[in-house]
Amino acid sequence: MLQLKKLGHPAHTELSSLTRMPATMKLLTVLLAAIASLIALSTARAQQDMTPTRLRNPATVNGFIGGESHDFYVIRARKGQTMTVRISWRREDKNFADFSVKDTAEFDHYVEFGKQSADGKKWSGKIPRTGDYYIDVVAHPTAHYTLRVTVR
Repeated sequence: MLQLKKLGHPAHTELSSLTRMPATMKLLTVLLAAIASLIALSTARAQQDMTPTRLRNPATVNGFIGGESHDFYVIRARKGQTMTVRISWRREDKNFADFSVKDTAEFDHYVEFGKQSADGKKWSGKIPRTGDYYIDVVAHPTAHYTLRVTVR
């Protein structure tokens, strides 16, 4: 329905802002709103997926990961113990898997102790304080992996 607004003289009329908007602009506005909703939903889901899987010592995990995703694990260790983490994966084309060890669940907060070996496929470190330690697994483009974690 066309809405008209009288301005001073009967010959002057103004269309409402919605009806003056071209059809392509209306479609673009609706699409942008839908995209914003999907992004908000995706962000909320990603935050839910950040809950780490609790591991029990010793742990062996078989998984599949790739793209922008990651698998997130947590294990408890006591001060003075040595934690060792190993990863292997099924080689397909030029894929690879990698992991990082963290002392908090924060995304970019890596431990400042321990040492990598075996071309980054193994990490070992003496635990400086009792608490939870997090292991983040990623792959590119995808990988079927086995993660082994021991605390002694």
